[in-house]
Amino acid sequence: MYLSKYLVISVLLCSIKPSVHAAELDYLFADTIKKNETNILFILDASTSLNEPYLYHVSLTNPYTNPSSWDVIGLNVVRDTVQSALKNSDIIAPSTTYSTDTLHCPPEYLTILGEGIYADCPIPLQDRWYLRRIDLVRDIVNDSLPLLIGSNVGFMRTGLNNKSFVPYAESGFPTGINRRTGFPDYTRESNGAYVIQAMKPIDTLEDVIATANRLNSTYLKNVEWSSQSPLAESLYDAYIYFTGQTSPWTKSYLTGWPSEHLNDIDPNAYSSGNINSAHAPILSECSSNHIIVMSDGVPTYDWHANSYIQALTGATPTPPVPSPDTDETEDSLPEHTLLDELAGYLANTDLAPSMPGNQSISTHFISTWAAEFATSEEANNLLDAAAAASGGFHEAIKDINELHAALSSLLTKIENSNNTLAGFSFTTSSDTGNPLKPISSTYINSWEYNNGQWLGNLKKYNVTKSGIFKDANNKNVFNKDGSINTKTQSLWSSLTDGENAIQGGAAAQLSDAGANRYTIPRRALKPNTQIRQKQFIISAQNNALNIEDLNTNTDAQRELYLNWASGIDTQDIDNDGVVTDLRNNLGDQVNTSPVVAHYADENSSSPVVFTATNEGYLHAIDGDTGRHIYSFMPPEALESVDKLMQSQVNKFYGIDGQMRLWHNDLNHDFNLLSSSNSIDSNEKLMLFFGLGRGGSSYYALDITNREDPKLAWAINQETEGFNQLGETWSTIITTNIKTAAGTPKTVSLFGGGLSAKLRDSGQSDNMGNAVYIVDTETGTLLWRISNSNSDINIKEMQNSIVSSPVLIDYNKDGLSDAFFINDIRGQIFRCDFSSELNSELSCGTIAQLQEKNEDLYFMTDLDISFIGGTDQYPHRKLVLSLSSGNKFKPIDPDASNRIAVIFDSYTNSAPANYNYIGNSPITLNDLTSATYESVEPSDYGWYFNLSKPGEKSFAQTLTFDHKLFASTYLPSEASTNCNSLDVGTANLYGFSIFDGTPIPVSKNEHLLWSGPTQLLPQTPYMVVTEEKNEVQGALHIGVNDADISFIVDPVKRTYWYQR
Repeated sequence: MYLSKYLVISVLLCSIKPSVHAAELDYLFADTIKKNETNILFILDASTSLNEPYLYHVSLTNPYTNPSSWDVIGLNVVRDTVQSALKNSDIIAPSTTYSTDTLHCPPEYLTILGEGIYADCPIPLQDRWYLRRIDLVRDIVNDSLPLLIGSNVGFMRTGLNNKSFVPYAESGFPTGINRRTGFPDYTRESNGAYVIQAMKPIDTLEDVIATANRLNSTYLKNVEWSSQSPLAESLYDAYIYFTGQTSPWTKSYLTGWPSEHLNDIDPNAYSSGNINSAHAPILSECSSNHIIVMSDGVPTYDWHANSYIQALTGATPTPPVPSPDTDETEDSLPEHTLLDELAGYLANTDLAPSMPGNQSISTHFISTWAAEFATSEEANNLLDAAAAASGGFHEAIKDINELHAALSSLLTKIENSNNTLAGFSFTTSSDTGNPLKPISSTYINSWEYNNGQWLGNLKKYNVTKSGIFKDANNKNVFNKDGSINTKTQSLWSSLTDGENAIQGGAAAQLSDAGANRYTIPRRALKPNTQIRQKQFIISAQNNALNIEDLNTNTDAQRELYLNWASGIDTQDIDNDGVVTDLRNNLGDQVNTSPVVAHYADENSSSPVVFTATNEGYLHAIDGDTGRHIYSFMPPEALESVDKLMQSQVNKFYGIDGQMRLWHNDLNHDFNLLSSSNSIDSNEKLMLFFGLGRGGSSYYALDITNREDPKLAWAINQETEGFNQLGETWSTIITTNIKTAAGTPKTVSLFGGGLSAKLRDSGQSDNMGNAVYIVDTETGTLLWRISNSNSDINIKEMQNSIVSSPVLIDYNKDGLSDAFFINDIRGQIFRCDFSSELNSELSCGTIAQLQEKNEDLYFMTDLDISFIGGTDQYPHRKLVLSLSSGNKFKPIDPDASNRIAVIFDSYTNSAPANYNYIGNSPITLNDLTSATYESVEPSDYGWYFNLSKPGEKSFAQTLTFDHKLFASTYLPSEASTNCNSLDVGTANLYGFSIFDGTPIPVSKNEHLLWSGPTQLLPQTPYMVVTEEKNEVQGALHIGVNDADISFIVDPVKRTYWYQR
C-alpha cells in the first residue's frame, strides 16, 4: 500500500523534532565542562575621591604620639572592622596605614561629609589623620588574590584624566561656561588607564604575594587633586590592551603624565617594552576574558574616547545639558556615555576573527559610592545598563566594608560563567494542528547552564514553506553551524533575545509569584482531580500545603521552599540583588521537547504549548501570545524542592521525561472543536508524561478544557502491579485494539524504565525489566510483561527497557496487530494481539544483538518499516533497525558499537513460539556483515560495526525510500571550537535497506557526511518539498549544516511507520 504524495510530505514535516534527547548531555556536563584559559583584567579607580578619608572619619590627634586618644581609638575601630572581613591576612598582611594632611576645616565649621578643599574656613586649617579609601581598597583586592589562582590576572589604574579640567581650574573655576567645550586643552593626554601589572598567570601563593607587592608599589601613588573617573576611556584602553593595539594617548611627561605614573607602567604589557608601542595582545584561542571595573564615583571628564568608541559601535551619546542641578562633566545617565555601548561591543563581537572560536570580553562593575551621594541611584543605573549590555555583573555596594564580599561574589560568578553550556529542542506545527496542512510555526525550548544556574525558556518562530525558521524580523533563526542566531527576535519578544535563555519568550510573561502555579500533594493524588483549585495553588500563604507535603520538618523551611516554588527569585538568578521579585525562568529542558495541543475547528486554533522542565513544572503556554496559562508541579517535585532549587552541574531532575498527546478524534477531522466552538461529541484530549531522571512515575492529564485541566490518573512504584517501574524514560504510546464487543479499545503502552543502579554502577537490580499496557483513560493495568510473576512471562526480559514500543498495523484497519520493543542490552521482543480477539496477547524474544563478551547499550527506539510486496521485491518483510551507544559514557574513547537490521517475515500473523531459528532468537551470527560490495544477504538481516573507536549512536535510525540513515557521534581528543558543547564529530551514514551496501550504489563508503558537532546528532529527519513530478528531500541530523539532498520517487515510495 502506498500513501499519497501530499500525505507523505505532511507526515515527514510533522516529524521534525531534533532534540537534546535522553541523558547523554547530563554526563557531558559533569565530565567535559572545559576549563578554558581565564583572563581577568582589573581597572582600579584612582580618582581624587579615593584619596579622601574612609567614611570621613578623622582623628585630630596624632595616632603615633597619642595612640590612646579617643579619636584615635575610634579610627582604629573603623580600620579593624574593615580588616575583620579579610580572609587571607596570614598570606598577605594588610598594609593600610594612617594618612595625614592639613586640608581640613574642623567639624564645627564644616560638615564632615564635605571635602574642605575649596571651602572658606574661618579659622586656620588643622592637621588630620585618617584611613584613605584607596588603601582599604588595595588591602581588599590583595586579600582576594588567592581566589584568582588558576587565572591570568592583570591590573590597570585610571590616569589623571585632567585634560580640560586643569585649564578650567587655572581659570579660577568660572561659571556660565560649558566645561565640556569651553576649555580646550591641546597638550594634556593623561587619559584612559595604564597597565601597572601586565597580564600574567597566578598559579601559586608566591604569584599571589608578588602581585600584591606590585599593587602596593604602584596603585597608591600620586592620586592628585585633579584626578577624574574616566570609566569609558579606561574601558577603551583595556580593549586596546586585550587586542594588542596602540593607545591613542601618548604617555609622556610632556603630555601631562606624572613621572611616578610613567615609572609604574609595566613594560611587559607591550610587545617591544616601549610604553607607547603596541600592547602585547591578551586574547588567545578559547580564552574566557573579563574586565572588572572598580569605581567609587560616576564617570567624570570621560568623553575623550567617544570618537574611537563611535567608530566601533556607531553609537552617539547625548551629553548632559548644564544647569544649576546638572554638572555637565558627569555622565550620570546611560545616554550621557558610550560606556554601555562599548561594553556591549566587547561582549558581542569576535575581537580576534583570525582565531578559531569567538573571542569576546565580558565587563563587570563594582561600585562603592555611598548612599548619601545624590547621584548614587543614577550611577547604579548607568552601570546596570553597561553590565546588562555585556552580559556581565554589577555589584553595587554602599560601603567599602562590603567590598570583600562583593568581589568574592563577582569572582565566583565569573568562574561559573566560564562553564556555560547551552542547547535547544523544538517542535513544529501547522496553524490548526492538522497534519495535512503546511507547517507554519516552531516552538523552541532554549536552555543554558550559566553562572551556576540552570535556565530555560520557550520561544516561538515562523517556518517558511521551504522549512526555514524565521524570527519576527524575517531573519534566519539558526546559523550555519547549527547555533541560534544571537541577533534574532522571537515572536513573543519585544527586543532582540537571540539564544538568551532568560530574555523574552514565555519566561518574560510568567504569572506573578503565587499565581497560576499548582500542585497536588501525594495524599490528594486521586483520579479525575481538578488541578486549578485554590487548595492546590503553590504559595507560602496557602495553609492547605503542609510541611509533610514538602518533605520538610519546619515551618521556616516550608515557607522558603514554597516561596521558590511559587516563582519568587529567592536565588537571585538575575543578579539584581533582589530576592523577592519574580523568577523569569521556566527551568531547563535538557532532555525534553515541547508539544502543541490545538483547540481548533476547521478554520482556526487556540494552541497551548506544553513544556516540562527540571524545575519540576509542566508549563502551559498560550501558543499565540506566550501568555502563561498555568503550571503543574507533581508531588515528587514538590517533595524535592530543596534539591530542585539548588543549582549545580551535578543537577537534580524534575520532569525529565518525554510528553505525548492523545486526541480521540472520533469524527476523524483532526479538530477538537466543532464549528460552534464546543468540544466535539465525546472527544477528549489528554497529555501523558513520565519523569525520566526525575523519578518513577507517569502522569496523565485530561486537558480537554483548555483552562481547566484534570489529573486523569497517576502511576508510580506504589501503584499495584507497577513495583518494577524504574525511572520513567519510555514515552507512552497510545493505540486502538479490538475488543470482544467489536468496538475499538484505546490502550497505552510503555517500557518499564531504567534501573538507577544500572546507570550509577553498571549493575542491574532488575528494575524496569517490564512492559506495561494500561487503559488510556483510567490508567488501569491491563497487561504486565516481564520475566516472572506477570501476565506474560518472558524469561529473557531481565534488563531495563528505556525505549518505547513501536506499533504495527498489518491490514491498515486502524487497529494495532503487534508491537516491538527493545531492552537496554539489545534484545528485541515482539508481542502480537490475537487476530480474532485483541484481549489475548502473546509475546517472545526474537533477537539478541549483543554477544556474551560485549558491553553494549541499546538506548534508542526501534525503527520499523515494511519492504517488499512489489514486482521487484515480492517477498514482504518487516525491517527492524537498532543502533547502540552508551549514553552514560558518551565520551568513552574506546567503546565499540554497531547498527543492526533484522528482517521479520511474519507480516500477517504471530510467529509460532517466537523461535525464528530453530529454538533460538536471531543472533549476530545469523546476520550478514555489511560491506562496500553487494553480497548475498542473510534472510535475517545485516549489521554494520562502527569502525572508529569511541563512535556511538544516540538516536533512532530513519528508514526512507528503501534506504537506512543513521547518525553517530565521535568524541574528539581536543576541540578547536570554544563552545562547551563542541565536543566531537557528527557522522551521517547511509545504507541500502536490503543488504547494507552504501548509497548511492556507485559510492564505496557508507559515510555520507561528517562535521563538527555543537549538539549530539539526532535522529535523521527529512524535509520534503513538492516540485513538479518529483519530491526533493533534504536530510538533516539536528547539528550544524548537515543536510544531504535526495531525489525521491513519489510513486515508488515505501510505506513506513511513524510512532
